[in-house]
Amino acid sequence: MQNPSFVDYRIATSADAPLVMETIIVEVPQDDGPFGARGIGEHSMVPTVPAIANAIHDATGIWIGDPPFSAEKVYLALLDAGIVK
Repeated sequence: MQNPSFVDYRIATSADAPLVMETIIVEVPQDDGPFGARGIGEHSMVPTVPAIANAIHDATGIWIGDPPFSAEKVYLALLDAGIVK
C-alpha cells in the first residue's frame, strides 16, 4: 500500500485505472429486484464477506462460519482452536 495512513490517504481517480481492462459479466438475478435487476453498487459487494472470511483463515488458520466477523467472535474461535489461552 502506497499510503498506509488516513492522513495522506489518496482517493483513486480515473487516472489510476489501468489502460486495458478485461470485463467478465456474470449474470445472477436478484430475487427481490424488478425483473431480477441489481443496484449498480451491489456487484462489488458480493465477494466482500467471503474475502474477509478467507483473510481471517489465512491469518489464523481457522474458519468462522457466520458473519459478522467481530473481534469477539474471532477471539472465541481462537480460544476454541487452542491457538490462544
